Amino acid sequence: MSTGATQRKGIKALPGDLGRIRFTVSGEAALEGTDTDDPGTMDWRGTASISAWPFDDEDDLDAEKLRKTGFALSVEDIGDGGLRMTILQAHGLLIDLWRVQDVYSALDARSQDYANFLPMFGDQGDYGEVELAEGLEESLNPGGSQVVILDRVRLAPAWRGCGGVGRLLTIRLLHWLCDDPRVVALKPFPIDLDEEQQKDKATFDKAMNMVRQTWKSIGFEPFTDDIWVLDPRTGNFERTTKKLSIQLGLRH
Repeated sequence: MSTGATQRKGIKALPGDLGRIRFTVSGEAALEGTDTDDPGTMDWRGTASISAWPFDDEDDLDAEKLRKTGFALSVEDIGDGGLRMTILQAHGLLIDLWRVQDVYSALDARSQDYANFLPMFGDQGDYGEVELAEGLEESLNPGGSQVVILDRVRLAPAWRGCGGVGRLLTIRLLHWLCDDPRVVALKPFPIDLDEEQQKDKATFDKAMNMVRQTWKSIGFEPFTDDIWVLDPRTGNFERTTKKLSIQLGLRH
């Protein structure tokens, strides 16, 4: 299958046509409430997927084979013999700094993973908005009122090492989720390591370094050792999107 991308040394060939990828973004927010139902927060999720039918590829589609070969994280029957193959999954939290009532309770009530982002936030401002921590606020260019927390991103194994597919899909997904965030934040972590591998220091350190380098290449920088942030107004998103699009043979 022709993908339009030029394969470079050390880069895997694309397993499918990037032009057929479609994004879905959804979220859930409460009208009123406290803690996890704070109306200034929204739990969001997004996917990148490819849909195909038997007549597209001439042969019957084998859902089990697609999963076993790592082409897709999940496979859904969409009728008429067609399948929707999800190749990227992501989820997280969106916080509106002007509408959130108690950001500390909203994060702490969800999980420890979210509570770990509490150092990003400061006091309530004079006009009612939640301020970011002083060191973070001073490092960002002005603009935006929403904080996007990227909790988890998973890319199907067959698409890894193909020259930035995961990075490009993540950036595009974030654009659809929130086109003008104040800041995007995450905690780099090698989520694919099992418990035994996480306990092996050499294995863990190597994997963590690779994860950090991946996020750094998009424009994320450490706010603390654990929390990395991206200022969307530096132009890194746009430059990285253009670079990866060209690299993968897409129009930008």
